[in-house]
Amino acid sequence: MTGSITVDDVYQELKKLEEKMVTREDIEALIDTVEILSNPKTMEALRKSDKDIEKGRVKEVTSVEDMLSEL
Repeated sequence: MTGSITVDDVYQELKKLEEKMVTREDIEALIDTVEILSNPKTMEALRKSDKDIEKGRVKEVTSVEDMLSEL
């Protein structure tokens, strides 16, 4: 006699598959990352921002008014 498969067995296998699945959000995040990494102007701006942070050239913004006052 062969072993029977229960609904719980199927459910557990589906949960294992779900853990390995790529979601739409994962794919969108990957596309966004590739677009950023592929844009030389964006990458240069990020490098400059990193240098500013390293050198302490930052200002804490705690409100929209703070941000607008910088414009």
